[in-house]
Amino acid sequence: MSTTISILPQLPAEITRRLQPVPALIGITAVRQPTFAIYTLGCKVNQYDSHQIARTLLQRGFRRVEFRESADLYVIDTCTVTSEADRKSRKAAGRALRNNPDALVAVTGCAAAYDAGQFERVAPGALVLDNSRKLELPELALQALRERPDWNEKYAQLREQTASEPIANATRERAVLKIQDGCNHRCAFCIIPTVRGASVTKTAKTIIEEARTFVSEGARELIVTGVSMGDWGHTANTSGDGSTRGSRGNGELCRLLRTLAKTPGLERLRVSSLDPADVDEEFLQTVAHTPGICPHIHLALQGGAATTLRRMRRRYTPELFLKWAKRWREIRPDGGLTTDIIVGFPGETAEEFEESLHIAREARFSAIHVFPYSPREGTVAADSPGLIAPPEQKRRVDDLLSLASKLSSEYSGQFIGQTIQVLVETLDADGVADGLTPQYVRARFRPSSQLQIGDVVNARAVKWRDGVLWCESR
Repeated sequence: MSTTISILPQLPAEITRRLQPVPALIGITAVRQPTFAIYTLGCKVNQYDSHQIARTLLQRGFRRVEFRESADLYVIDTCTVTSEADRKSRKAAGRALRNNPDALVAVTGCAAAYDAGQFERVAPGALVLDNSRKLELPELALQALRERPDWNEKYAQLREQTASEPIANATRERAVLKIQDGCNHRCAFCIIPTVRGASVTKTAKTIIEEARTFVSEGARELIVTGVSMGDWGHTANTSGDGSTRGSRGNGELCRLLRTLAKTPGLERLRVSSLDPADVDEEFLQTVAHTPGICPHIHLALQGGAATTLRRMRRRYTPELFLKWAKRWREIRPDGGLTTDIIVGFPGETAEEFEESLHIAREARFSAIHVFPYSPREGTVAADSPGLIAPPEQKRRVDDLLSLASKLSSEYSGQFIGQTIQVLVETLDADGVADGLTPQYVRARFRPSSQLQIGDVVNARAVKWRDGVLWCESR
């Protein structure tokens, strides 16, 4: 939701070499490559969008740096799912100008669509674009930079030196593959349909081509995602950009997932969140038993009481949710089952909250993302009576987090003593490797031999501590 996620790619040696400052050609004075940094908040759809922005900037001759460094261009891809997400987005814009007061700050994403003025106040002169213009950001940013004294001439020199050869945007070990955007459902608490628009889905051909590109650039795992993935299915009304407006159909979605899992060179395919109302037997069987697909599903519960779900305008009942959760446990007992739960939705009684705790125990979630309710102006719930007092909301959040920790420990305990597969995401200064299992369990170990980011290794799980499965290298 509002978690900050770095998507800085791990660059192969060849691409690293090509991204170094270009030496001067005869008769041309070498110029410093312009730099950019990206700060991404929120969902996996934003991660995908940020990756595409980075790809274009690299192709235009920019060099990527960390957000904490001085850069010519800062891109902030924002989230507005909660007021805290808005605050973090504004803070990032202010931090960019502190890093380099002369930089161009470009802000896009859902918070920019929700309230552009909040960024104009903290970063005067910022380029602020809503989601409909997000992928125009690189060209609009270049246009703005070219209007600055001396900048255009220096950039023209750079382009003459680098010509126009596209530079592959090498990905890190995991890449996000967006198959759908927007949402046609109007849940009472959610501003996303307003800031992202109606549901639009890509064609299977476009998705498969993108998957192959990501793998060729180094991705070992692809995460298939969308705002409302259940809408992906029958293609109709194809637009000029290769996207389509489609109707929901799990048969089509499952065929797509099985095809993607066979992408040459791909180690893993992971499926992102699906609305519980869109789950069916074929979807569960596909994720549970297709070689290459990670045995992990994310079903956003949001509330455990029927009355709460009706006020939220969700499309399922607690009984339907539990039906699919228990069915998942039957066909894939070791499979990961994660969820989102909103605490303190307007009118939530103590009894309704207890029903959320009850359904969490029954579903035996492997992890729970807990969110205190945050009013979003423009949603139905923002004007609803019965707001929960902050102290009571905090107490409920703490109770649910405590249960979530217990459930995660119980779930992950089944792997202790077993050999598990870990996709290495980071290697710290002490040589400890950190990554995810196919079931979406965080694992750490000290490797017995030299590793690289993106390696898939076997390790023996020995204990669960502090939300991590600690392992021994095999």
